[in-house]
Amino acid sequence: MLSRRNIRVKVMQALYSYFTTEGIGKDEVLTGYDEAVRSSYILLYYQLYLLGKIAEHSKDDLVKRQSKLLPTEFDKAFTAKLYENPLTQKIVRNSDVERSARKYQFEDKIPDDFTRKLYKTFSLIPEYSTYVSSPNGSEEDQQIILLLFKELCRQEFYNDTIEDYYFNWLDDQSIVVGTIKKIIKDLKDSPEISEAYGPSDEAIRDFGRELLKYVLNHNEELEKTLAPLIENWDIDRVAFIDMILIKMSVAEMLIFPTIPTKVSINEYVELTKAYSTDKSKDFVNGILDKALHTLSEKNMISKSGRGLLE
Repeated sequence: MLSRRNIRVKVMQALYSYFTTEGIGKDEVLTGYDEAVRSSYILLYYQLYLLGKIAEHSKDDLVKRQSKLLPTEFDKAFTAKLYENPLTQKIVRNSDVERSARKYQFEDKIPDDFTRKLYKTFSLIPEYSTYVSSPNGSEEDQQIILLLFKELCRQEFYNDTIEDYYFNWLDDQSIVVGTIKKIIKDLKDSPEISEAYGPSDEAIRDFGRELLKYVLNHNEELEKTLAPLIENWDIDRVAFIDMILIKMSVAEMLIFPTIPTKVSINEYVELTKAYSTDKSKDFVNGILDKALHTLSEKNMISKSGRGLLE
């Protein structure tokens, strides 16, 4: 699930913690990074779990409609298929979701009436009324679950509640939302989640952890390399996040032979837009261009593929 860009953000956050927290050790930082990665996947399973819990309220809805003294034609036609359809049941009974729910106590992170309120809001949209009174169909099942998740993500109430329990929601929102949409589409054909969307050793350990360890262990060397490049700038006065991103980019150019240097510059310039100042983009881009030129002249960058220095 996590892309290299997501991993870069988590490494950046781990380094920020290290450089700003007095007394924190490198091992603690590495453990914190591992926990941040794990939190992304917990968040993924939590939201899948919520989908099942929200859909389950359709059973209560059915009971209420059946108990009416004067039911409408819609009440008579109503079904609990939002919960009972095969796709929802695959989510509810998925071993990864069930295991995560027990291990991380998802029930304790569902406020009173939270899922009921979300279901009630969703039940009012015309598409839901059409779905529950229409014939069964796998495409319709998929579309209604996708629509449910889409509607949830639009609601401030939903997003605020998720953020209350998971501090990483804002950073991981786009990747988690995209992954859940893919899972819903893929569940028709595959019952498993972890194999296709679980943590990738290549991205998390071989890339993220190695990048983090290099900057932690070679910080002084990186600062010595960068000091002459920051002309007329006091290195201590450069925006803190900028220096972290610059160090990460230089480290990436030095230790990952298969990542193009252009990527190692562009990715960190993009991160300045979200995490640093308005002027950071041009500053970081300029320093990294200088760094690439200097390191290349000293033959310190070795790339294994054609055109990777460009």
